[in-house]
Amino acid sequence: MKFGLIGAGCIGQLRAKALAQVEGCVLSAIVDVDPVRARAMASSSDVKIFKDVQEMLPQANLDAVIVSTPPQFHEDLVVSAFKAGKHVLCEKPLANSVEACRRMVDAARASGKVLATGFNHRYFPQIQYLKQAIDTGLIGELDHVRAFAGHTGLSEFRNSWEYDINGIGGGALMDVGIHIIDLTRYVLGEVDEVYGFTSNRVWNLGASEDNGIALLRNPQGKYAVLQATWTEWKGYRFYLEAYGTKGMVRAYYAPMMNLLITQDKPGGRRKRTVRFYPMTMLREKFIGWQSSVIQMFRQEFTDFVRLTRGKESAIADGVAGLRAVEIANAVYRSSKEHIAIRLAGNI
Repeated sequence: MKFGLIGAGCIGQLRAKALAQVEGCVLSAIVDVDPVRARAMASSSDVKIFKDVQEMLPQANLDAVIVSTPPQFHEDLVVSAFKAGKHVLCEKPLANSVEACRRMVDAARASGKVLATGFNHRYFPQIQYLKQAIDTGLIGELDHVRAFAGHTGLSEFRNSWEYDINGIGGGALMDVGIHIIDLTRYVLGEVDEVYGFTSNRVWNLGASEDNGIALLRNPQGKYAVLQATWTEWKGYRFYLEAYGTKGMVRAYYAPMMNLLITQDKPGGRRKRTVRFYPMTMLREKFIGWQSSVIQMFRQEFTDFVRLTRGKESAIADGVAGLRAVEIANAVYRSSKEHIAIRLAGNI
């Protein structure tokens, strides 16, 4: 597959490095506001550099487009790519509003092409271990989920759009929280009811919350509780915990690890298993966290190709991207109106 990359910033550069390691995939074109930066990351002279998307789409012989720009630009770029008959992998969040996400999903359906959302956290090995423990019944029947993600807030950001309501579309829930919203839905199943609270007493960024806390429920009455925060003074971390009738499983980062507790019956004798990932920990220590991201991107690209060929894939599709933004915005509405928000069953 021939790919075009829109956006040659930090994540775009990691995308290009990962794509170069995926058999059968090639980066053929790059669009960026800085053509010098775009040319610097091109792997060869065969990679074409364009000044804008409208110039690239009709000229480059592409099968798919990677959108790696700030969220406020996603909708126009993605819709243009579908009109040109390309598949699209778009970074998270899918867009900075529910309405924009819906239009993107509709455009994908109208074009008959694939829309995927860059929720690469699904490919963390400890998340895959957790998902397998649930799917194989190691913890019995799933009962509920707990999730958390946080970092120290504004000190983590390179650009103002990352915490601007007009850029990313919210605060902690749309930033670090959007991944755990997707992961929670990934293991809990579809969410049909949301209740939540937000606050912004620390950074005082208006509509961009410091903290978002949510209760989610699926149609079977199983629930999840999650928090996204920009006041995690201990530093960046996230975890996902799933509790069942015969045990629990935890995925944690950083450091990367799992905890699995199993029992033959509720309240029975417990077996405790701790799983570490020492090679990943050493690689990140000496090379950087980017090395893990590149590995996850490689798996994500492989699944993206499978999805375009109509095969089963673990990648987050466009509906998953829409649902995550929809859930975050339901928390905002719930916090403002002090009511539970019901989500539509079909998209």
